[in-house]
Amino acid sequence: MASTAEVNAPRVFVSYSWGPADHQSWVLALATRLRSNGIDAVLDRWDTELGSDLSLFMERAADPGCRVLAIVSTQYVQKADAAEGGVGYERRVITPSLMKGLRENRIVPILRNNPEKELPRFLGAAKYIDFDDDERFEENYLELLHELHGLQATPKPPLGTNPFTTLTAREIAPALRHDPARYVMPELKGEVVFDYTNNDGRFRIGAGERTFTLAFSEAGRGSIYIYHDPVDIKTVALVPEVNDPADIGDASAYDASSRARTIKVGDAAVLRNQQDYWAAVFVDEVHTREGSGEAAIKFRYFIPPMVTALFGPQSEDPPD
Repeated sequence: MASTAEVNAPRVFVSYSWGPADHQSWVLALATRLRSNGIDAVLDRWDTELGSDLSLFMERAADPGCRVLAIVSTQYVQKADAAEGGVGYERRVITPSLMKGLRENRIVPILRNNPEKELPRFLGAAKYIDFDDDERFEENYLELLHELHGLQATPKPPLGTNPFTTLTAREIAPALRHDPARYVMPELKGEVVFDYTNNDGRFRIGAGERTFTLAFSEAGRGSIYIYHDPVDIKTVALVPEVNDPADIGDASAYDASSRARTIKVGDAAVLRNQQDYWAAVFVDEVHTREGSGEAAIKFRYFIPPMVTALFGPQSEDPPD
């Protein structure tokens, strides 16, 4: 009898072409990891045995309640286009279900051992994830996991109001010039130059649950105050003399007992938001009106894509 977790888990049928042993091992490892992360992956090596009706097993790919994870190697493309072997049979049972108007994103193409970046004809120009670069495996795996769990790695922001219907013609240009929406960087990493005397010293990084509103104020030449005052921030702490996420280690080890911290050039601040995601902000330059005639902070930031206080090898794709 299926457990509650199995009943509620997203289900995927893993479609692939048998080929070299290392390719089969890679597919097995991916499916195993997906199951460990709450995806009910269906794989021939687990779900068939001697004497099993393989055609009946492959017809499970047509089940509209099951998404298909197509591991698209060069060999997979050739067999699908020629309607050969198991891949060809799966293509024939999948295609009619797609033509009936079922979920257009049911098939998730995964490129592996596919240097030409080809897709079989029946997939057309479907959006794919390229797993040929092993150095980007963790980044791509996280994107795949978000997709299969029905989450968005970068959520779409809410729709605002039309300024042409809410403001007069004379108000529109000044309102847009001073719009808080100017002070937003939704990526998980980036570099920002910000006049901290604008927008109450606030600049928003990240998106969705990974949003952090940074609140700054002047602290003198070469330094800046940063606060946990914004409602989405839980804590802020100083990490002195660091320049890279790998230098931070465990962000929860730094003292976060104060409302504000003074961050100097060459230091970093680590922040935790109300959803328990973490961010690191590396201060590269601070200018004041008295010193340079223009108030500005230049900083780099990095938000780990998963809920973790550990910055280092676990923190994939750090700032350049």
